[in-house]
Amino acid sequence: MSSRPIARVVPFQPHCFAFGGFEIQMIGAMEAAREAGADVAPLDFWSREPDFDLLHLWGWGLEHRGTVHWAKAGGKKILLSALVRYPGWASRLLYLASYLWGPARLKRPMIAELDGVTVVNRQQKDYLAGIVGFPADRVFVIPNIVEEIFFAPPTEPNEFDPQLFDPGIENYAICAGNVCPRKNQLALAKACRKIGVPLLLVGPALTGEAEYARAVEDEVASNPMVRWVKGLPPASPQLASAYRRAAVFALPSHNEEQPISALEAAASGIPLVLSDRPYARQDCYAGALAPDPKSVDAIALALKRALDRPDKHRPPASAIADCRRPIVGRAYANAYRALLGQKQSTG
Repeated sequence: MSSRPIARVVPFQPHCFAFGGFEIQMIGAMEAAREAGADVAPLDFWSREPDFDLLHLWGWGLEHRGTVHWAKAGGKKILLSALVRYPGWASRLLYLASYLWGPARLKRPMIAELDGVTVVNRQQKDYLAGIVGFPADRVFVIPNIVEEIFFAPPTEPNEFDPQLFDPGIENYAICAGNVCPRKNQLALAKACRKIGVPLLLVGPALTGEAEYARAVEDEVASNPMVRWVKGLPPASPQLASAYRRAAVFALPSHNEEQPISALEAAASGIPLVLSDRPYARQDCYAGALAPDPKSVDAIALALKRALDRPDKHRPPASAIADCRRPIVGRAYANAYRALLGQKQSTG
């Protein structure tokens, strides 16, 4: 076995059908782990050469059952990056029902064959250990990556040059991510209209959400203070500028894991408005406001509070320090080494 971990990665679904934050993280994590010394790359499904030590799967779905089974039969170590629930009585009851009659019952053989699992925070580790029953010492907490461009202070004289990025509005709230009912951009737009705050939406409509996208389009068309930019390149100067020009970041989503856009906004030094859901209670979002995502009035009030007291609702830099690319890359490379019984890097 090579002293350099050789890992091959399998996504949750083909990127041509769905591509969002989870997929961006998969690509970023591969690159970061490679920079940290691991030989990691996408698995070639057409190759017959099993010339690797470890299989890294992204996604906690039944789609991976066959792949896990054959990888285990082939003597590979298996690491899975999971999207799981947060601990609590409701999630415990849901898991019990699913374990007895639903998908969790079908996942049992797959879970038994996993050597390790990565999650993005301590709460999700508690869910896996306390509710699913996966061994805690085989759960690795590795946060999402925030690229360095979002941490960098705006030192360039043309940082906010309109030629770089000009949304045509000032002192706006920004929401970045695929436009879909789960992320709740329509309620956010209505909340911004209610208090007269400009809004910048960044991101395409999610595949299969044409009806919701039309509703958002109608709201944008009726409100001259709303802009919808349907795509800025990830980790681009344009996106970094869009964050830094904003007065507040808002993502009143109904459900998330660890939204990258909120991490990027925190690194950019702007206050956060999320929602009253477990994902908003992570250490990396310390100070963020968390209104009821079902209430336009509650979202509007939270936006106003964030604008009135931005320092109070801006996460400290220390809260997202572990999200820097080199740190995350070493964490993945060390998880590979741990499962392969190799010496871990401290670099």
